[in-house]
This record gives sequence, C-alpha cells and structure tokens, in this order.
Amino acid sequence: MRRFKTIAVDDEKKARDGIRVLLEKDKEIDLVTICENGMVAIEAIAQFRPEILFLDIQMPEINGFEVLNSLPADIMPAVIFTTAYDQYALKAFEIHAIDYLLKPFTDDRFYQALERAKDHIDSAALQDVQDNLSQLLKNYVKSQAANPQASLIQGAATENSPLADRLVIKSSGKVYFLPFDEILSIEAQDYFVKIITANAHYMVRERLKNMATRLPENVFLRVHRSTIVNIRAIRSWEPFFNGDFYLTLTNGKQIKGSRNYRKPLDALLSDKNK
Repeated sequence: MRRFKTIAVDDEKKARDGIRVLLEKDKEIDLVTICENGMVAIEAIAQFRPEILFLDIQMPEINGFEVLNSLPADIMPAVIFTTAYDQYALKAFEIHAIDYLLKPFTDDRFYQALERAKDHIDSAALQDVQDNLSQLLKNYVKSQAANPQASLIQGAATENSPLADRLVIKSSGKVYFLPFDEILSIEAQDYFVKIITANAHYMVRERLKNMATRLPENVFLRVHRSTIVNIRAIRSWEPFFNGDFYLTLTNGKQIKGSRNYRKPLDALLSDKNK
C-alpha cells in the first residue's frame, strides 16, 4: 500500500490534536511528527523530508512562509496551508498552493485537500505547484522587504546546504543556521542563552536545558549548570579547588567547570588516552 510521509505544523494544541486524529484515520498517511512552532518544523522537515506538509501560516516568531523560505528547494513537500486569513488574502494561496484550509474547517474539507495532495504527488502536476509556490515565496519576500518592521528570514538554506549538521536559531529578528563545528560554547544568561562562535555571538530566548536537547551529545558537553562547550573547541584543561576545573577554548577564553559535571569530562579524557 502506498504510504505518504506527512508532517503537520500548528502552534495551537487544539488544532494539532485535531489534525492528528484526522490524519491517523487515513491508512495511506505516515504521520512522522507534528510540530508546535516554525523552528521545530524547519529541523523536522530537513530530517524526515515529508511528501505532504500541513502548515499553519500565522505562527509567532517564525511564520509558515518563513518556514518554507528556509527549506532547500530539493526537499520542498506538497504544501496544504491551514490558516485563519480572510478570503481576500486566500486568493493568492488558491493559485500557488496545493490547497488551503480556512479555519475552522470540516472533516470533509480536510480530506478533500489531503486527496488532492496525494493526486498531485502521484502525477507530474506537483512540479508546477512547487514552481507556483516558489513564486509565492518570492512575492512574500518582496512584500516583507518593503516593510522594515517585518520579520524576514535571513541566511536561508541553499539547495546544497543540509540542516542536519546545523543548529537553527532565531536571534535579533533573523534566523541563522549555525554549523555545530563553529559553535564554541553556549552560556545561560537570565532568560536567554548566549551562543558563542569564533567571530560572533547570538542571544536566543531559550533555556539552556532546552537548547541542550537540540545538540549532538558526541559534540557538546555540559560543564556547568550555566555552560555547554564544544568538545572540539577545548584546547586545555586544568584542575581547580575542590574538584572544579578550568577549560581553555580555542578562542583563548577560560571557562570554569563544576565538579558536578566533571564525570563526563573525565570519561572523555579517559577515552582519548586509550
């Protein structure tokens, strides 16, 4: 049986739960994940490469258009917009997208859009829809560029730049794709984390604990309750009083580590010395 890999994105839990129920009733749908915001969606789409994407447009921080504008062209799925936009605005979606669902929508209308997406995927018409979607994004970028207050994605991924080895963040109104190897350390500062590279730093409104879950464990090591370091950026280390220690990074910065986080470091050094 043909299975269509699918992702849904919506910042409202009620909407996510409703879409999940509807999709799980269709035996041809392989629902790989449901995302609660645009940042998570960008990473999930790059990882799973879905064929069908249900995408909410009106989301805080990163909206649906910005999600699409961040994707490499070769992984662009068939997009069904879910939106509360008015009928006038939806005229643009009618000619550019596979389909759109105006909230609140009925079950019948949902499945009609889903079947239309399947038909396009199984025919040559999908390329035409993707070309139209590309034009819609270009129009969106132009409209946002004319408004200096707009939240426009900068540094969007190119066709040949995979996201699997990068951390996607939003800082100072821009979205960045930071290669893990370029990140030296990450420090907690009140309600923000400060991501430090060799040539810049980025302030992100996120807790360090949450940030840690998005980092590869074989690259990053937590050395203090307020600090994470890139293992490859450690130039030297030296013991300090009462089990604490100091690390010197490749940029010359010294970072104090806590004895409570020393065991993983000791294990790392033990592996290196074998």
